[in-house]
Amino acid sequence: MSLRLRLMLVIGLPFLVLWVAASTWMLVDLRAEFRAALDERLAASAHMVAGLLAQSPAKQPAMWPARTVTSIGAMNGVACEIRLLRGGVVARTANSPEQLGIAAPGYRTRTIGGERWRSFTLDENGVRVTTADRVERRQQLLRGVAAAAAIPVLIATVGSLLALWIGVRNGLAPLESIRAALAAREPDALHPIPSTRVPAELSPLVAAINALLARVGGALERERRFTGDAAHELRTPLTAVKTHIQVARLSPHSDGKELALQHAEQGVRRLQHTIEQLLMLARLDGPFLFDSNDVAGAATVAHAALAQIAPDLTRQVAVAAEGPDSVLAMPAALAVTALRNLLDNAIRYSPVDSEVLLRFETSDGSIVFYIEDRGCAMSEQESERAIERFWRNGRGQGSGLGLSIVETIVKRFGGDLRLSARPGGGLVARLRLPAAA
Repeated sequence: MSLRLRLMLVIGLPFLVLWVAASTWMLVDLRAEFRAALDERLAASAHMVAGLLAQSPAKQPAMWPARTVTSIGAMNGVACEIRLLRGGVVARTANSPEQLGIAAPGYRTRTIGGERWRSFTLDENGVRVTTADRVERRQQLLRGVAAAAAIPVLIATVGSLLALWIGVRNGLAPLESIRAALAAREPDALHPIPSTRVPAELSPLVAAINALLARVGGALERERRFTGDAAHELRTPLTAVKTHIQVARLSPHSDGKELALQHAEQGVRRLQHTIEQLLMLARLDGPFLFDSNDVAGAATVAHAALAQIAPDLTRQVAVAAEGPDSVLAMPAALAVTALRNLLDNAIRYSPVDSEVLLRFETSDGSIVFYIEDRGCAMSEQESERAIERFWRNGRGQGSGLGLSIVETIVKRFGGDLRLSARPGGGLVARLRLPAAA
């Protein structure tokens, strides 16, 4: 159902019901008033005739002898009969039926000669005066009055609905213009919709659409940049692997072949690591769900992260726990991934004979991990850029995605990541993750 038709039903239907109810009420009241007015006319006619008889210079009507009925003209369509109380009809109008005056005083509705009559009878000075109207004639007059009143109401109702339709159509014209502007756009057009000459009620809608277009444009730009960077990062190890394999094929000595194959294997491992990081980023950025029942404590997450690092490198890591071993309020696999990436960076950029300290504590409903190394410290600007994708400070051979993955994980679950200089040299990575209630 269109919005225009919905507005017509919501506004026009109650409007029509009110018009019909008011018209019905008016017609019912008019019918009662019309009947009362006609009854009053009958009574007034009877009293007028009785008064004229009382003022007659002749002797008292009660002493009149019964004689042949005298026919008189009709009085404005009202039938009238004058009868002596002691019997005998004195006079009647030409439209008066037989036995009209045979009725008790007051108002009566009777059927005489196959027709229904509404009559009023008055007994006075020995004379009975009866006046009457045909009921059919009354109904004809009422129908005529009702039609005269209903036709203007019907015209007004139809005109009001037509005016309402035109008003709704004109009122929705700005919305239709917005729809037409969006329909006429090219698929890659993301510039904002003009907000000038837009009604105040539609301004929030236009602002929301423009904000959505801006977010879509930003997302597409990030995807293009990410695709370009990923292609560059994958091309480098692939070129290296291809080169080392060609060297191994052309080398006449077995030692040269072995060394080239070792270098090719290292390139494959680097390529595999980069692809795994890219897949993890794709899952974190997309609408993928993770197993929410896969939860674990801080100590379990720490040891699981260490287990994913090469055994010869874990000897550099010392683990220290402060406080109870609280359970994380997030999938354990993601917590392990974030902590492993931080440990991998700390080990990668630290001297071989230095120690990396991993400690964790529970504070204000969160579990905070600290990874402290003795590598090269970063400036404040470098710390801010470190979470950018594919950014490296020039001293490592990683993919440049580790800290980006950590930042994406903590944002998704309400944590945070901070990098700061360590007293005495090195870097401290502070990872805060939510704890279960």
